[in-house]
Amino acid sequence: METTPDNPAGPLAGRRRLIIVAVVLALLLIAGTVWATTRPGVSPTAAQATEAASAAPDTSGPDPSAAAADPDPSAAPASADPSAPPAPVPAAEPPQAPAPEAAPAVETPPAGSDEELAAVEQPVAPAVPLVGTAVVKTGVSAAITDVEAVNGEATGIGEVAGPALRFKITVKNDTAAEISLDPAVINVSYGADNSPASSLSGPGPEPFPATVAPGASATGIFVFGVPKDSRGSVKIFFNLDAGTPIAAFEGQAPA
Repeated sequence: METTPDNPAGPLAGRRRLIIVAVVLALLLIAGTVWATTRPGVSPTAAQATEAASAAPDTSGPDPSAAAADPDPSAAPASADPSAPPAPVPAAEPPQAPAPEAAPAVETPPAGSDEELAAVEQPVAPAVPLVGTAVVKTGVSAAITDVEAVNGEATGIGEVAGPALRFKITVKNDTAAEISLDPAVINVSYGADNSPASSLSGPGPEPFPATVAPGASATGIFVFGVPKDSRGSVKIFFNLDAGTPIAAFEGQAPA
């Protein structure tokens, strides 16, 4: 501001007005502060606490340190590359197939049973004369008697009537125990090639009894078809059981 003849104060008067305005504003500010801190019902301590509370930062939100310490595993990282492919999902384990059932155990025949002994080839004892006696095992013997030629009768399935031989077998038990004749088997062969003969229903057959008592004898009568021209060599086999050698009788039969 320049000093002119019409404004002799110049710059000095302007500065005074500014000082006056500043003083007035300062007084008003002081007066307002004094009134706020001394109004009824509000103590300076409460007012200061209110101002401190309004000035303090809001801490009611989530604690950043807690979020950093325990991140949400389901949330994707903020810094993850959006163009990157998603993480592979672990494949579910395939269901396991049930364990196969154990195969049923095969029952093994007891040692010495008929099933086990039947699988073993039985030896044939040396032949004795056709009309003679053979030792079957200790205390047991078999004798063939009354060999005769007959006309065989066929009444059973597969039988063929014709020339036949009928003979008697007597089993003697000299042991102290009863023996069974149920498993006993009779077979006959004839000729140089030992052709097997077939059993016939008659005439007059008689099966063995079921058992032979100690010190007793039992007799059976049997009929087999044998051609007349093949009776020069006839063999009769007596098989008491699967655990005993087969007794053999051999010789010429009546024509």
